[in-house]
Amino acid sequence: MIILITFLIIVIFVMAIVIYILNKNIIKKHYMGSRYKQYYNILTQWIKNKNRNRNISSYLKNKNINSIAIYGMGELGIALYEELKDTDIRIIYLVDKNANHIYYGVNESHLINVDEVSAQEEVDAIIVTPIYDYDKIKETLVNGGVKTNIISLENIIYDL
Repeated sequence: MIILITFLIIVIFVMAIVIYILNKNIIKKHYMGSRYKQYYNILTQWIKNKNRNRNISSYLKNKNINSIAIYGMGELGIALYEELKDTDIRIIYLVDKNANHIYYGVNESHLINVDEVSAQEEVDAIIVTPIYDYDKIKETLVNGGVKTNIISLENIIYDL
């Protein structure tokens, strides 16, 4: 009888672990799907804006933003960098939480870690490109002593 009870406890424990792992994977897949959908939507809008001759540099100039930092050197960050690098908008530095492991050939701009932002030259705005984590990133920057304007790339794209 004790062996049967022990066996049942082990089976229940193993089943709980399997359910936990499956649930965690389902949540992660949903999160990633949502994240990719956000990317798709913003890139679609970005293309529509370009087709209508609406560009980010003009938007920033109209807001009196002449110097920026780009936060996030993933696909959106690189696309923003490429769009702005040959304009009147000065890209003073790039920020990424994995700056020590990144090299994208963007030698014109200084790449730094998040914890180095408050010690950098003042910019008119920091544009956050990981749109799915904007609130958390903004909170981290503000808590780290950053006092400059922090803007989501998503807001810029949809405001154009």
